[in-house]
Amino acid sequence: MTQPQASSALPAADGVTPISIERIESALSQHGYAFVEDAEHPEVLRARFDDYRFQFMLASVNRPVLQIRGRWNHSVDVSRKHEMLRLCNDWNMGRVWPKVYVRRENEGMLGLYGEVTHDFYGGGTDQQIDRAIECGLRTVIAFFHELEDQLGPEIEDLDA
Repeated sequence: MTQPQASSALPAADGVTPISIERIESALSQHGYAFVEDAEHPEVLRARFDDYRFQFMLASVNRPVLQIRGRWNHSVDVSRKHEMLRLCNDWNMGRVWPKVYVRRENEGMLGLYGEVTHDFYGGGTDQQIDRAIECGLRTVIAFFHELEDQLGPEIEDLDA
């Protein structure tokens, strides 16, 4: 599938303007959220919520796609990969958001991630950006809490 040309974008409605990293920064600041810019990747902001690491990124051609990605604050031994995949698949089969997955981070450890992607090709209002951020944070954190509930006391042994 080819990307639509910029000239085929829908006409702007009231308050609908292109998304930018500055608009994401503004939305995060208005909520009092602390974040840092990524010096190597100007399209990425980094933050912590409930002790989980998050990235807010603009992706795709002309960067109209907002992706909010969180990483669970525990690492899991690679020997438990099938169990973690099952937990992620169970979540993904029952919910629309967030997409969750397991990623090998080094020779022996796995990280668990959740992400929500919002398409702002036609632009968006400040309220739409706020809702996208809220959706990303709430749903990814809900997944992490579900993991913690499922694993119970054995969480204490994960990072060892």
